[in-house]
Amino acid sequence: MCGICGIYDRDHPEINEDILLRMRDVMIPRGPDDAGLHTSPHIGLGHRRLSILDISSAGHQPMANEDGAVWITFNGEIYNFRALRGALIGKGHIFRSFTDTEVLVHGYEEWGMEGLLRKINGMYAFALWDRAAEELILARDRLGVKPLFYMEREGKVYFSSDIKSIYLASEKDLTLDLCAMDDFLYSCCIPQQRSIFREVRKVQPAHFVSFRRRGSSARRYWDLRFTPKLKMDGNECLRELENRLFSAVRARMISDVPIGAFLSGGVDSSLVVALMAVMSGSPVKTFSMGVREESYNELKYARMVADRYSTDHHEFIVEPDALGVLPGIIWAYGEPFADASQIPSYYISRLTREHVTVALTGDGGDESFCGYGNSAAYYYAGRYRKYVPGFLRNGLLPSVAGILVSAAGRRGAAGKLKTLTEYGRGSFRDTLGMGGIFGAGLRDGIYDAGFRQRLNGHNPVDIFEECIADADWSEDQSAGRPDEVDKCLYIGIKTALPNDYLTKVDVATMMNSLEARSPYLDYELMEFAARLPSNVKMRRGRQKGLLKELAARYVPRSAVYRKKWGFGIPVGVWFKRGDMSDLLHDVLLGERAARRGYFNMDRLRGLITEHLAGKADHACRLWAMLCLELWHLMFIDKILSKSDKLI
Repeated sequence: MCGICGIYDRDHPEINEDILLRMRDVMIPRGPDDAGLHTSPHIGLGHRRLSILDISSAGHQPMANEDGAVWITFNGEIYNFRALRGALIGKGHIFRSFTDTEVLVHGYEEWGMEGLLRKINGMYAFALWDRAAEELILARDRLGVKPLFYMEREGKVYFSSDIKSIYLASEKDLTLDLCAMDDFLYSCCIPQQRSIFREVRKVQPAHFVSFRRRGSSARRYWDLRFTPKLKMDGNECLRELENRLFSAVRARMISDVPIGAFLSGGVDSSLVVALMAVMSGSPVKTFSMGVREESYNELKYARMVADRYSTDHHEFIVEPDALGVLPGIIWAYGEPFADASQIPSYYISRLTREHVTVALTGDGGDESFCGYGNSAAYYYAGRYRKYVPGFLRNGLLPSVAGILVSAAGRRGAAGKLKTLTEYGRGSFRDTLGMGGIFGAGLRDGIYDAGFRQRLNGHNPVDIFEECIADADWSEDQSAGRPDEVDKCLYIGIKTALPNDYLTKVDVATMMNSLEARSPYLDYELMEFAARLPSNVKMRRGRQKGLLKELAARYVPRSAVYRKKWGFGIPVGVWFKRGDMSDLLHDVLLGERAARRGYFNMDRLRGLITEHLAGKADHACRLWAMLCLELWHLMFIDKILSKSDKLI
């Protein structure tokens, strides 16, 4: 894994190497093993290297073809590079290294950009300069595992794996995108092409962007299709899933440096570890994270798997003082981010890097195999609408659910009935606004009137509508139509997966110079899963039922068939400690925060009071606002340093 950056100047042949070096070397943790720079008329490319394959000097980047007509700076891994390398050698291409980077250079020469991208299987973000065409091409992998930001300004294009490179190249002179901030407060991350800065954009997953003298254009080269549905019985599905997952794990175990695995104790990572152990000739190194609060702790399940496969197991307990690293984490993300599992993700990555350079993860299993609660909600809502008469569905049952929740809270059967009536009452589009850290009602109450006016009608839910409108659904009726579960999964794969979960893993691992690989993100495995009918993925009506049935062959059943826990920390409990409570008041209710004009300060004070008194759980909201204000103190006010201590 590496860090890449560069400058394309359409109008001037000279590239400012000082700026390019500044952009490159803010990314040292992404690539501590080597650094490279290439400049020629109109183009400058930078690279920081974390050596994984062919760790010799032959893998130095930026890398060129034989005559220097094509240059590349590459971040990622191409898992099928050996087969592609053989094919290219058969066509007469000469290789000087055994890297996947060089496969991209010769692959572009042979097949062109779109042809190359359709052939490669991996996680990647790269920039390729074609000297003859005077064209810069930025490309990103199908799922958005690796990040890539860019900015066009005054005839120049700046790009980088890290938004801070562009922030520094611009002399910190960028404009806040308030709509992106609104998206962040809804989703805890900034989705799609937006960034926190109006001038900076992200290359979208499964897209490449071409820049020439006279303009730029973006093109999508892949999309996930949910039809035609596969017609296989349950046993056939299990065999096919097992074979595909074995292949995906095997491909991600190829490395010239030590390799291990994150083991959370959940189904996804446990199954990956089990398959690694079956294929490995030595004990797999596994790494787990826990907290003192038992209701958040999955360590006992991780130990079950570690014991069954005699792994070389390591554990780390995250204590409340772990929040002392928050300024460093705020700096590492470069833009607001508020998934609280960013803290344990950092610590598990730090522990893992002490022993290995590559770690396999379980990321992506939930997205493909219906692991989240909203997948189950849509699954049962479809049946609810189909079989329950309208007078019950739209009248009596919602009233009963409301009474039960008022009396007993949103737990157990009452909560399930309430969710069912909410998702089953209207159409799929009616449900898109459900959820979010700040839903519509609370958003209107907490936002300052002036801030709402400046948003000019922006609605964070619109991005979900756009995903559905943009989807490449089949028009062939015989192929079957995607159902609501399919649409739910598609939205998650397009939004939360790249912008929340994969961003979190990328930043946490790169802070520690660790490469993360997830077999579940193999695009061919995801294509197979997408074409399975929802009732197959939800086998026997269970979330992730098919995957759990496979996991039960390899993992103790008590670790498979249990309540799903998130990989998080009890930040809501920690906020009630004296020092953390003081931090909330000092940061969120401080003079600088008030002057920004984002929030109604009386309502914000009320949120804090309600949470600390135990009258309501506002942990996610308070965490989001804390991360947002700390980001402002660091990147806008420039008075907070990444090395500062908060508590």
